[in-house]
Amino acid sequence: MTFNPLAAINVTEVSISLENKKSGVIDMGSQTLNFGPELIDKILQRGFTLNEITKTKLEEFKIKLTNLEKLTTKDFILSLGYKKYLSIDVNGAYGSLSYDLNEVIKDKYNYKKTYDLVINNGTGEHVFNQYSLFKNMHNFCSPGGIMLHILPFIDWINHGFYSFHPIVFGDIASSNNYKIKKMSFANRDGGELLINKEYYNNVYEQIKPRDNNSFFYKIIEHAKRHLGRNIIIVCALEKILESEFKIPLQGKYLSDVKVNKNFNSQYNFQALGSAKAKNQLADNLKRI
Repeated sequence: MTFNPLAAINVTEVSISLENKKSGVIDMGSQTLNFGPELIDKILQRGFTLNEITKTKLEEFKIKLTNLEKLTTKDFILSLGYKKYLSIDVNGAYGSLSYDLNEVIKDKYNYKKTYDLVINNGTGEHVFNQYSLFKNMHNFCSPGGIMLHILPFIDWINHGFYSFHPIVFGDIASSNNYKIKKMSFANRDGGELLINKEYYNNVYEQIKPRDNNSFFYKIIEHAKRHLGRNIIIVCALEKILESEFKIPLQGKYLSDVKVNKNFNSQYNFQALGSAKAKNQLADNLKRI
């Protein structure tokens, strides 16, 4: 996996909101650093509220990049003020823990440490078992910590097993009481189209065939014009409470569960999430 400009900008941005960085960062997948010294200038000019120590460390990191020193993603993460960084990857690259992300790592390997920031940058689409992936991130994240997803959205044909739509984050947040700190559409070079929270329901909308007038369709067309064809979705989720991970139900089917009095499950307590969006109508309501 590649730790590109988009990843560096977003890790910097979400790190600002983390008061406690003592538990450090865990990365899903070993990440090869892939940006030049000019990106550090962009980060420093971005208007982020970085403290003076972090600014100094980033300037030092820039000098090392300029001098063509061999640097790693860990070096960049530590320059942001974190005390530790590690990654998980079956290949063991860059000293990563050789665990299988298709497994629930807490159960399979008895690994129970938690972290302030959990990163899923271009890894999740290559993991077949999405349940284990999202549960692992939940288990790794300390309450008050952030899970940062940077994943393929549009036109990443055969890049991995999956591409990801906004509703997966809307409903996983609703099921697990996460707070959505940020959602955007982006390209790898750091260009982003930020989705304000009042428009989340708009990007949970299902786009019907030949519906060229929907709000979300227009957002996507705008993104393609300004970001290019291969569009990435970025979503930062804050874990509020310590709890067991709950599998989400797609929002529109929550009403199916509620009308079935004989079916009791964790879904009965899930918030609506994507259910309120346009064209997200449950089957039982269609029948009516």
